[in-house]
Amino acid sequence: MSASSIDTERPLFRLLSKSARKGEPADHQAAAARVGVEPAALPKIAAAMQARIDDAYPDAPPLSDLLDTPSTKALAAIAAYDWVQVGIYAFGLPPTKTRSGSAESAAHRALKEWAAAHPERVLAPPGAAAITERWFPSGDESDVAFLAADAATIVEVRPAEAEPHELQRALFALVKLRAVLHSEDALANRARRLTAVLLTPAELPPELPNLAAKLDVQIIQDAAAPTSATP
Repeated sequence: MSASSIDTERPLFRLLSKSARKGEPADHQAAAARVGVEPAALPKIAAAMQARIDDAYPDAPPLSDLLDTPSTKALAAIAAYDWVQVGIYAFGLPPTKTRSGSAESAAHRALKEWAAAHPERVLAPPGAAAITERWFPSGDESDVAFLAADAATIVEVRPAEAEPHELQRALFALVKLRAVLHSEDALANRARRLTAVLLTPAELPPELPNLAAKLDVQIIQDAAAPTSATP
């Protein structure tokens, strides 16, 4: 089963709104990879995303035009629009995206994208859609989430240079995200098996595996995972 509509629309909206702020079109192939779908599936998601924008903000210029070749005038109109407000009220996104108060490192992004591209290595349910930076109603985001009808896997990644306290914090972040997803499922009268996974090539402090076991979080150290920004 694929992810719900808004779960695929959010990452596409984020990517396109970033392109809008830069005043440049978005690459179709890169957008498909970012959303975690085949390029042929992107137009349907873009249309659903645009319909959500049109419903809430009928005066907004067509953000999905950034996937084509907009005219200079159209590109200027898209770049000038307040997409932050649209993100908050139409997609439930926070106004800014930061991680521990700093920009995401290239190594972290490489590891996150590797996890999304290798669901079989991170205990993802068969056939589940990979969603990077999946938004949760608590205002948090997971690095990757794999959502299927009867199961879901939440993945946090930490690069090789992660300090022990960062790894421990990731375990507790996963506990929180799992609890929020459980609440989401309860509100939707849905029961799923939920798995929390920390993917890291970092050296583990001796006490971390025991803590992870007590918290029911899986730690995966995959030799094939990238240890730097170049997989």
